[in-house]
Amino acid sequence: MVKHTEIMKMREEEIGKLIHHFSRQTDGYENPKIVTIGGYALRAFTALSRYTRDCDFVLKKPKGWNLDRIRKLLPKDLSIEAFEKKDNYGSLRCVKLLRVAPTKSYSTTAE
Repeated sequence: MVKHTEIMKMREEEIGKLIHHFSRQTDGYENPKIVTIGGYALRAFTALSRYTRDCDFVLKKPKGWNLDRIRKLLPKDLSIEAFEKKDNYGSLRCVKLLRVAPTKSYSTTAE
């Protein structure tokens, strides 16, 4: 049986890959401007023993939907679970299944 800490480490590695991917694809989060929020953002101010299940980002909608651009920049191994645009806000939720045992899969999410 896989230990819970091993699963959390796998999630952290995948979130780290996603953060680096978006950094490369958006000129260091400048085009469009993206900010990491939520539990993962708190990691900058807390001990490394704190784990999170997801990584949340926020970005503005200055002219048109940057959310559409982000959707196109997603790594191929992420599945879109929800994509919604309202008048002045939108959301995109992605999931990646991680294989940790021959018969079990666990997921990590990015919003």
